[in-house]
Amino acid sequence: MLIEFIGEKTFNVRGLELAAKEWGRPGSKPVMALHGWLDNAASFDLLLPHMSDIHVIAVDSAGHGRSAFRSRDAEYELWQEIGEVVEIADQMGWKDFALFGHSRGAVIAGLIAGTFPQRINNLVMIDAHMPMPVLAHNSAKQIAKAIRDDKRFAATSPSYFNSFGDAVDARANGFLSLERDAAEILALRGVRECEKGFYWHNDQRLKSAASVKFTREHINSFLTAIIAPALLVYAQNSLFTQNSEHTQLSSMMSCHTIVTLPGTHHLHMESQSSEVASVIQKFLISSA
Repeated sequence: MLIEFIGEKTFNVRGLELAAKEWGRPGSKPVMALHGWLDNAASFDLLLPHMSDIHVIAVDSAGHGRSAFRSRDAEYELWQEIGEVVEIADQMGWKDFALFGHSRGAVIAGLIAGTFPQRINNLVMIDAHMPMPVLAHNSAKQIAKAIRDDKRFAATSPSYFNSFGDAVDARANGFLSLERDAAEILALRGVRECEKGFYWHNDQRLKSAASVKFTREHINSFLTAIIAPALLVYAQNSLFTQNSEHTQLSSMMSCHTIVTLPGTHHLHMESQSSEVASVIQKFLISSA
């Protein structure tokens, strides 16, 4: 039976209120779904209705959608979300679970699967899988950039639009463009209105550079620790995954399948969503 949307949930994780959308039937295969940078939990609204026999918590990451922003003294580092996702799973009573991730969410999913390999039974990564490695000798410059960025973006206001439709258009035509219908789905969850107009409710500090980035040795340690069967779904017209670096990194995982489908970075939200869902469903069945 195809799954349906159940309702909204809120989790208190270390004092941070994180919002989520719940799909499917409790008691079926548990799945945590993690969205991409500056997206939100609605990222999976077109994918999940084509799937069956799973129970999904799609989380708004901190600073995104309906979740709280981090306090001013905290940063938005990828590794922080490892513990937060696991804490949500603990609150759900999930001993082990599957991870679906898109873009930034796929990166976080990979880090979780390497950090807590016994907790993750399936790993689905859509158009990303690990952060690109950096050279250790650039660490000092990286921290300096992060500090400057944090100060700048903390003082930056969001862009305001005259109408909801204008906010949707801006997202559809942005750096990572996507179909307008998909942008509107994200906007219904992520756009708010105030006296200045309509704006995307994302913490501006999410645009800051990370203080610490991983070297190839760091990334390899995560990849080689993953024991869950992994599915990597790549878009044919991707800006991120069609390169030799990603091929080399993915080869470090012991059990993985790569499927390339027509589309761009948000292929799971666009006209290919049913095809993406079918590939994922078959993967879950074959690796059960």
